Amino acid sequence: MYKAIVRRIVRTGFRALSAGDYEQVLRQFHPQVIFSFAGPAPLGGERRGVGAVRAWFQRLFSYFPGIQYTVHQVIVQGWPWNTLVATRLLATRLSVAAPRADGSVYQNDVMQFLRLRWGKVVEDHLYEDTYKLVNELQQRLSREETDRIERQTLMQESVLRETSKGESTR
Repeated sequence: MYKAIVRRIVRTGFRALSAGDYEQVLRQFHPQVIFSFAGPAPLGGERRGVGAVRAWFQRLFSYFPGIQYTVHQVIVQGWPWNTLVATRLLATRLSVAAPRADGSVYQNDVMQFLRLRWGKVVEDHLYEDTYKLVNELQQRLSREETDRIERQTLMQESVLRETSKGESTR
């Protein structure tokens, strides 16, 4: 029963993301969540805390407005105090506002690995075909914007690392 509930919550979360409602998903996160997205800037890297994850979702939705997720499989293992969840999904960019010049649609396979403790996400790790992602972002963003975002992301990640180091020594 517990595993079925977790699968339902995961699927509901991706439906909310497809509707643009990342705040619903963020309510499921522990305040000190560790969130990582494999790959290069501006989306890649590790973030800590709900505020940093919120900024990541804002950036994601600014690059891919109208992104849609199709969940193919959710695997749940463990107990409420230490639950592992693996989700395989297909991310499809369906926005009419920013179609590709050739009329095609950006698609990429994604794997997500979550760790839950008592119903809260404490770790969220996303793995996507970064080659496809980098090519797509290069098509969407100008070189100056790409360089600016990369510098800004590196600075933010440096500040977040320093902040988390300071918090961990307390």
